[in-house]
Amino acid sequence: MNKQTKLENVEYDKKVENIHYFHQNLMSPSVIKEYWNAVDPVVALVMVFNFTSSVSIVSVNKYVTQLGFRFMCTLTCIHFIVTFLGLVLCSYVGLFKPKKLDLFAASRLALGNMGFVVLTNLSLRYNSVGCYQVLKHLTTPVIVFIEAVFYKIYLERKFYIPLTLVCVGVTVATLTDLELNFLGIFFGLTGVVVTSLYQVWCGTLQKSLEANPLQLQYYIAPLAAIFLAPLLPILEDYNPSSPSSIFQFDFTVKNVCMILLSSLIAFCVNVSIFMVIGKTSAITYNVLGHSKTCSIFLIGFLFFKQQFSWLNFSGIITTLWGVFWYTKLKLESSNSSSGKA
Repeated sequence: MNKQTKLENVEYDKKVENIHYFHQNLMSPSVIKEYWNAVDPVVALVMVFNFTSSVSIVSVNKYVTQLGFRFMCTLTCIHFIVTFLGLVLCSYVGLFKPKKLDLFAASRLALGNMGFVVLTNLSLRYNSVGCYQVLKHLTTPVIVFIEAVFYKIYLERKFYIPLTLVCVGVTVATLTDLELNFLGIFFGLTGVVVTSLYQVWCGTLQKSLEANPLQLQYYIAPLAAIFLAPLLPILEDYNPSSPSSIFQFDFTVKNVCMILLSSLIAFCVNVSIFMVIGKTSAITYNVLGHSKTCSIFLIGFLFFKQQFSWLNFSGIITTLWGVFWYTKLKLESSNSSSGKA
């Protein structure tokens, strides 16, 4: 047996040992305590903030559509406007100080923000739910590719298996059918690329512009609203004579209050996205997003009477397994870096 073969065998034995350790000790009280102590409380708080607001907004938006307001792009534009007004209020009370940023760089991020929202909605409109979800979860490997090719940021090999489990699990959990069509695939794949670029830029621009999440979103929200507004009559029904037009919607006090509630939660989501990516990475944000997808699926089953099967359940378990494994490895890497420092 040559030296290369011996090294490969040693590496393989280490991987097997790590997997065995993960299986046997993940729920051990001592291991839980060890990794609980390693968690950065600020990062944990930001991730909980994003998780809670993201899951909440899906439920609230679902209720808004049940009230008859099905104009999601218009709702998104309202979200951007309310986010900007909220940030103006935050700056007025002294929560942050606005900073002059490069308008071109901010516009690029705003276009990415607006683009991924529009393309995601178009993908959902022209694809089946199953195809939409499968395409959506291609974002994680595309981000890995973009960071490696354009930013020379390489993902450690130890993260490949848990990320694969997360992607496979969430696909199985949400997969219902795969009705393919050219237009749907085009919008879906384009949306994946734009979303991936947007999430990578969220992290890189915070560093290059030396701006905190509130300062960056202070520019992004109004620009995204401005870019999206001219597209609304094209994407949605703005014909006053049409029975399904937005002008026919009954803007009662209750309906307006629910739209405003959705917008306030969107403010939390928009700000927390920058916080999570700024404190961690685009990949970690995606892993968090996959766990949100499973949670949203469970909420739909429990409260909105959506169909549920053992295949969906197995996908959720696989996803959570991958999320826990990825988190464990990230904490280990964080501990190693702290130890070296």
